[in-house]
Parts: sequence; C-alpha cells; structure tokens
Amino acid sequence: MGSDYLCLPENMMNFPNDDDGGLLQMLHEHGIDLTQAMDLEFGVHCPDEATALQIEQVLQTAGYKAHALYDEGDLEEGEAMTTENEESWPFWAVVAFITMVPEYHEIQRIQAHLNELAGPLGGESDGWGAVIE
Repeated sequence: MGSDYLCLPENMMNFPNDDDGGLLQMLHEHGIDLTQAMDLEFGVHCPDEATALQIEQVLQTAGYKAHALYDEGDLEEGEAMTTENEESWPFWAVVAFITMVPEYHEIQRIQAHLNELAGPLGGESDGWGAVIE
C-alpha cells in the first residue's frame, strides 16, 4: 500500500507523493527556501502554432504573463536520442511565468486554471518548473 506523502526525515518538509510534490521535494533538498517567492514557469502543451498563439492570447487576457514557443528539441550534454524524446519533439507550447511562493495547493490550482483556459482550444497543462539562478 503506497503512501499519499513522501517519507522524509523529521527535519524536512512533507510533500504529497506525486509529480508536483516530488519537484517541491527536489527543490527543498537542493537548499531552495520554499517560503520565499520565486519565478515559476507553467507549461501548456499545444498541438500546433495557431493553437499556441490563441492560448497565449487567452492566458494574457486572463492576467498571466505568457509566451508561445516552438521547441525543436535539444539533447542535454551526454543525453542520447530515445524513442520517447524523438516522439516528443518538435512541439509548440505556451509558458506562463508567475512569481510566487511555491505552495503545493496553489500550484495545483494554477495548473487546473490553465487547463480550464487552454483545454477548449486543444491545449493541456504540462507541468511546471522553477527558474533557479
């Protein structure tokens, strides 16, 4: 039987046992102060350029700082081409940029809101990441 939360030592924070909780745990383990606002990027996968441009406009109208982009795909140093990344590239996406305290439930709410806005046009929320300098 699996746990709903990641098992962490007492001096660490507890995060839900899913992709969002795992990313928060990873940030915490790397010494990132999760009580401070930081720049987060929320991705929306789009089927094509026209859809990406429509979703970019919808998100901007809803108050998000958003930008459509085309990703041809770049392998990281030492990374090999696989069937999975070959099938994933190239693609269109819209990235919404938000400065916020990375709180689990708020991250979930934003992803759901992005799905509500982008879904009718064919887009789908595709996770988030932190901009670490």
